[in-house]
Amino acid sequence: MLNFVSIFKNQINYLGESDLKQKAVRGFFWSSLESLFSQGQGIIFGILLARMLSPQEFGLIGMIAVFISVAQVFVDSGLSQSLIRKQNCSTLDYSTIFWVNIIIGLLSYVIIWIAAPLIAGFYGKPELISLTRVASLVIIIGSFTLIQQTILTKEVDFKTITKSSTIGTFVSGVISLLLAYYGFGVWSLVWRTIINQIVRSAILWNQNKWWPKVYCSKNILKDHFAFSSNILLISIVAAVYKSFYNLIIGKNYSDKVLGYYTNADQYSSIPSTTISSITNKVSYPVLSEMQNDDVLLRASIKKLIVTVMYISFVGMFGLSAVAKPLFVIALGEKWLPSVVMFQALCVAYVITPMHIINQNIMKIKGRSDLFLKTEIVKYIILTPILVLGAIYGLTVLIAGIVLFYWIGFVINSIYSKRLIGYSVIDQSIDFLPVMLNAAVPAILTWSIGSLLPFSNIVLLVVQLILYPGLVVLLSVLFKVPAFFEIKQILKDRLTVENFIKTVKKT
Repeated sequence: MLNFVSIFKNQINYLGESDLKQKAVRGFFWSSLESLFSQGQGIIFGILLARMLSPQEFGLIGMIAVFISVAQVFVDSGLSQSLIRKQNCSTLDYSTIFWVNIIIGLLSYVIIWIAAPLIAGFYGKPELISLTRVASLVIIIGSFTLIQQTILTKEVDFKTITKSSTIGTFVSGVISLLLAYYGFGVWSLVWRTIINQIVRSAILWNQNKWWPKVYCSKNILKDHFAFSSNILLISIVAAVYKSFYNLIIGKNYSDKVLGYYTNADQYSSIPSTTISSITNKVSYPVLSEMQNDDVLLRASIKKLIVTVMYISFVGMFGLSAVAKPLFVIALGEKWLPSVVMFQALCVAYVITPMHIINQNIMKIKGRSDLFLKTEIVKYIILTPILVLGAIYGLTVLIAGIVLFYWIGFVINSIYSKRLIGYSVIDQSIDFLPVMLNAAVPAILTWSIGSLLPFSNIVLLVVQLILYPGLVVLLSVLFKVPAFFEIKQILKDRLTVENFIKTVKKT
């Protein structure tokens, strides 16, 4: 992800050696490391747990995750986005939002505690009562940490965030493996989440010396809520609708089928989420500084899209191409039904970074109302897809998810033309070459597995050599700019000397 640094260094040279420029460089560096360490550990621990636990146990977690994710949206309420966007936040701003987060977190937990028997009754799984009540503790823990993370994000201090997430993922992963080994089953997954949040929170509070004042201003809250209310509604709708996938599968099929879907969804979303997260966490505060210069803003986003989508298409299409041998070798034969789901979801999630970029354009311009409108339209379209999926089966539901994400990109980009003169056609033309550059090698690589009777290990090795080789070949032949930019940056910066230098500067 070091190529992101070059994008913003080139686009903000007019600032000279300003603090903003230095923050952009440090932010992308540490945010990339966070994704590498945390997501990498998450994948490793996830694979080991998948081998030790059953699909049914993952399915149980998928059932309660629905309600926890919606509650977490309420806790944040979009207020952190408002704090990041506001250029001069005081301690009173942070303190007010901090106490609001705590109150909402406690209320959300109480509601879920009371509703636990109803949740268990809905699925017909009595064991979900205790699972729901314990797993929901992450809501309270997280509410104490939101402001700490918001302040660090606003300051583009991802070094501290990287420390907390890396250590939290490692400690919780090791403990969950021990619990699984000693027969705790689904509880090893529950405690993995809780311990991760506790460790991350403890490190953030220890490293970031900000402490809240006993202060809560109605006027400050009203000011932030004017912007965040639309973000809150959007986030609630998004969380509810995404959770409906789990609700439909868990209710209409079985916890085993939901377990297959949960793992397919988890592993297919990791690459796109990682890319989108890095892009969002660092580009949003940096691009917010350019909110009054449309020419510079459009140029920055245009270059960002080409490079980000090159990485997204190459990564997601590549994973889809090698999915079958990869799943069998990494997770075991029992997870084979997840493969087709995983491949389809890779095609869906590959366009996710475009959602984030276009949404950021609306937020940067202070038009959260337009953001809300586009999300409402998207989910109006999604509703019949969910209904059809519930009626006609899992295949129709997953096909609908793929369609939804690509239509969602078109809808999200509608207002980008009005706000900065960057239409959906312009955006599509910009990323179409890099999409084809990844799609053709992916199809050829997948075909090898269908045509030749290799063992899974041999097939995976062949595919892992063939796919990147074809991508590089086409990138060179067709002179894809993103490829050469990444190549040059890796050549110039990816050295031990530069790595140590960058760490010392931060």
